[in-house]
Amino acid sequence: MSESTCIDDGVILSEAVRLVNEGVEVTFPVNGRSMRPFIEGGRDSVVLVKPGEVKRLDVVLARTDTGRFVVHRIVSLDGERVTLMGDGNLCGRETCGVSGVLAKVTHMVRPGGKRVAFETARMRMAAKLWVTLLPFRRILLKLYRVCHRIGN
Repeated sequence: MSESTCIDDGVILSEAVRLVNEGVEVTFPVNGRSMRPFIEGGRDSVVLVKPGEVKRLDVVLARTDTGRFVVHRIVSLDGERVTLMGDGNLCGRETCGVSGVLAKVTHMVRPGGKRVAFETARMRMAAKLWVTLLPFRRILLKLYRVCHRIGN
């Protein structure tokens, strides 16, 4: 009988951040639903790079003030403070210092290896629209879930 070893997510993410800081592009699978409809947990992966300068609407890997690792969108920058929110969240926001932004997401990787760049004008416009539609997000996410179920 063999024993399986579980490695803590924090250890894995810390290693991914170490590689990113060395200039290595890291592809990392995501879990959860907090970045729907742009990133589907359990299906998509994200490509992480050294963050450099970040701006509003960037998707980043951050360590929040509470110590949690999240892949969320920057909704505001105020000096050294960063406010993050998952695209699939209705109201929850996290904060961290600029130093808490550990990596920037440049691409999403779909099953089969198709890469979708986040830095295109189209994706930036979609992100801006999605953030603007926050008051209607509950309805839009419900429609997304229904369509997602029908499509599977």
